[in-house]
Amino acid sequence: MDAVNAHTLVVVDALKEVAQKMTLSNILSLLPKVGKAAVCVLFLLNIRSWPLVWHFRIFRPAILMRARHHLVMLSAMFKSPKQRDIVEDRWLDSISPIGSNPFTKVVSFKTWASFDDSDFNGHLSNSSYAKTCDSARFKAAVQMFPRLFPIGGWIPLAATHYHFINEIPMLSSYEVRTSIAAWDQKWLYVRSKFVRKSDGKRTKAVHKAPTPTSDSDPIRTELIPLHTVVAEDVSVATTPFSGTPLPNSNSSPSTESALKAVAADLAGAEPDGAQLHTIVVSQLCFKIGRITIPPALVLAINGFTGASGFSIASPHPQWAQVQALVSKPNGGSKHTMRKFLQGGWRDVPEGERWWETALGPEVEEKRARNLQLIDKLRQGLEGGRTI
Repeated sequence: MDAVNAHTLVVVDALKEVAQKMTLSNILSLLPKVGKAAVCVLFLLNIRSWPLVWHFRIFRPAILMRARHHLVMLSAMFKSPKQRDIVEDRWLDSISPIGSNPFTKVVSFKTWASFDDSDFNGHLSNSSYAKTCDSARFKAAVQMFPRLFPIGGWIPLAATHYHFINEIPMLSSYEVRTSIAAWDQKWLYVRSKFVRKSDGKRTKAVHKAPTPTSDSDPIRTELIPLHTVVAEDVSVATTPFSGTPLPNSNSSPSTESALKAVAADLAGAEPDGAQLHTIVVSQLCFKIGRITIPPALVLAINGFTGASGFSIASPHPQWAQVQALVSKPNGGSKHTMRKFLQGGWRDVPEGERWWETALGPEVEEKRARNLQLIDKLRQGLEGGRTI
């Protein structure tokens, strides 16, 4: 007991000594140091929002891809020009999704809910979904369409639709899985799913996407069949489809019913059981300069096909048409492909358009089905203009 009392007295004496030294002048002298430390901590906690960090995160996939290209060409610097062309052509083939189905190709973007991306409720802020989607879409574009960018192509964003289902807690890791949902003669619709894998702890019940009720507007089937446009609509016009319903259809679906349709029919269960938090549907198009390129054509020149059993080692028959346009060892060039995409494809007769044949009837059937759902979403949101 005496030892305990002695220890207590020592602690008390030490505290008294510290208190005596903590004069007002000493406290004021410490404030600048504490303030600087607090500012440094705050600055580090928001490091992902520093100037130019967003740009680096966006362009990182393209920077890495360009670096890989330089390394490949550097390894062939002592070869003949013809051999260098072969090396480059093989490398381009290796990064192209040759033989892939456009609906099964998924590009994953992994990140986490940092302090600067979260709100005062301790969740990922709604405004941060758009910032993260920028990075996820750009990574998907680099991996899905590597043949488009070297010839001067670009992919402008026309619209983005969000459906928030479950919040993402602050400091938790999550994943954005981006895939192609549908396309028409002009627009490509990309679906991004914000998901989190189960951590084994007790979590809230997963929100199930609602199914359309019997009194909801039916999906209209009077869609225009997919054929590459043959009118003047190859260039500047970027107006989406009209929101006016067809004569035999009901009135434009409400935003609520449209979101229900997308949630029920486009938000399928994840194969690994990951929990779905948010669905994002982005509307994009492909361009060279101000000229719009049909999505089916861009998919085909990057190697997508609806037929199974094909790969880089054994490509589908239509891939020979792509090589003849862009592959130097096969008589093509970037200039030839660029001219073809700028309007040369119009000279190909309707029944000989290999890019439509490459995708096949199964892909066309799913494309039309998904497009019906997305078209309802678009009409529902555009209907808000008339409220």
